Amino acid sequence: MTHGLRISGLTSAWQKWAAMVLLTVTTMMTGCATPNAVVEIKGEAMYRERIALPADAKLIVQLLDVSKMDVPAVVMAERESQGAKTPTPFSFTIGRDQFEAGHTYAIGARIMLGDKLLFINTQAYHVDLNSTEPMTILLEKVGR
Repeated sequence: MTHGLRISGLTSAWQKWAAMVLLTVTTMMTGCATPNAVVEIKGEAMYRERIALPADAKLIVQLLDVSKMDVPAVVMAERESQGAKTPTPFSFTIGRDQFEAGHTYAIGARIMLGDKLLFINTQAYHVDLNSTEPMTILLEKVGR
């Protein structure tokens, strides 16, 4: 008793071969749409102070390539949120091919009021490209 794909007029060997080809093509097509094709980096930026910021305060979150020591970080992506509050969620969805093997990536965040810096992260928040856990970026008030 045989189960599976049956194609009229073909011998058993040809049926097996056709089924293998069909399975291989289907697997390859499915592989093109896997979630591994993109990296999703998500989290929230927050500050501890119990103060309300002006409505025109702006949160800026950046995905940075921080691989090179003596040069400024390369901004790979940036998100801005008007009316910054705590916590404020952020997310980046970027093609995995945009990341280079051996490079180090980090999230940087700050809150601005016009040209004035109000809050900034004071520690490094390195990105693990294989993690799906949300990040929490703590911002410190500038000029205490």
